[in-house]
Amino acid sequence: MSDPERKIIIDAITRMLARREHSREEVITKLTQKGFHRDAFTNIVAEFVDADVQSDLRYAQMRIRSCAAKGQGPVRIARELGQHRINDSIIHSAMAEADIDWFALATTVKEKKFGEAIEKDFKRKQKQMQFLNYRGFTQEQIQYAVKGD
Repeated sequence: MSDPERKIIIDAITRMLARREHSREEVITKLTQKGFHRDAFTNIVAEFVDADVQSDLRYAQMRIRSCAAKGQGPVRIARELGQHRINDSIIHSAMAEADIDWFALATTVKEKKFGEAIEKDFKRKQKQMQFLNYRGFTQEQIQYAVKGD
């Protein structure tokens, strides 16, 4: 690889990471889309990882905070992070560090969409449960939010 090409790749990665955190997989995908060959940038991406400039843990922490603020649950967030090829141990670590009360969040999301009243009608309760399931909450969190315990 030529020195100017190396500088261009380093510059591209630096600009990406200066805007926001990216997963390693995202960096690789974006460089491929820019027309760089995988052989040309694999070692450079590894250098960014080794220098802790790119971190999948920081990316996971950022995504968890962002998605939770949008009312998404832990199952959906973990699935999304998995699609970015984030290691399960990193996902669990980032979830634990996030210190989010998922039960309270599920309740808040339910109340924002359906109101504070506890639903007695079976079909309406099912609709609430399906909504919270779609949002990525566990069954325990859904039950908590719907029953109002």
